[in-house]
Amino acid sequence: METPKTLYKYVTADRALTCIPEVGDGTLRATQPAALNDPFECAVDSLYTIRGESKENRLLAEALSEINESKPVTEDDVSLARRRYGSLFTRQLFAEQLSTKFGVVSFATQYDHPLMWSHYTADGAGFAIGYDVEELHILASQMGNLGEVKYADRLPPIPDPSILAIRWPHLPPYLSVKSHHWSYENEWRLIVELDKTIGTGQTDPLGQPINLLRIPNEAVVSVYYTERTPAESVDRIRDRLSDPNNRYRAGNPIKLVMSPTSYGYEESPD
Repeated sequence: METPKTLYKYVTADRALTCIPEVGDGTLRATQPAALNDPFECAVDSLYTIRGESKENRLLAEALSEINESKPVTEDDVSLARRRYGSLFTRQLFAEQLSTKFGVVSFATQYDHPLMWSHYTADGAGFAIGYDVEELHILASQMGNLGEVKYADRLPPIPDPSILAIRWPHLPPYLSVKSHHWSYENEWRLIVELDKTIGTGQTDPLGQPINLLRIPNEAVVSVYYTERTPAESVDRIRDRLSDPNNRYRAGNPIKLVMSPTSYGYEESPD
């Protein structure tokens, strides 16, 4: 796929106010893999056969511990995960261990996808914020990795537990593979190390810490909303974009309306 010039973040009206703040740079959540909404996130196809459960537990614990040596995984942890998660234990441990080290900021290549508006903006009542890819690449060069998600029919195979121990920057491939069922999202991911983000001291409903990544206001180059977006929210965002002190490069928010002839959005002629 050709590298897009702009990537979009679909957000609720309330969340847009922190992405496009009145004062200071905006932030986006760097979400841990274990907190992402795909239950197959970080799932792998374990091709190996190791004689003896104890030996496999040891090898898996050693491999996962190398991802984040400050948060080691023990053989007892693997044994407990086997009992608790059954056949999902490798996926669960992998996702949990990656979540001690990395966060994911997800973007889309389209601003007018009906399903994205439905799923991520409170039924079309939010915003799609466009970010300059060059600015995101600069941010990635300082603290992470930016790339497109690969969609596949099969889980990525691992021939040996040691493969999971591959450290940054070689881990992103395992964090950037999803089922083809998600291909409509055309997702790109900015993967960052959590120690380079802002800890809020809060946790999400899954118990994962909420960490924020500061995005320079210069990266914001466009903002879209729909007829369902509250007018008060649109006015507040418009005021913030128009203030030259905020350094936003977007003009007025652009209104999307439902097409009169198809299941989709189009820009309002007004």
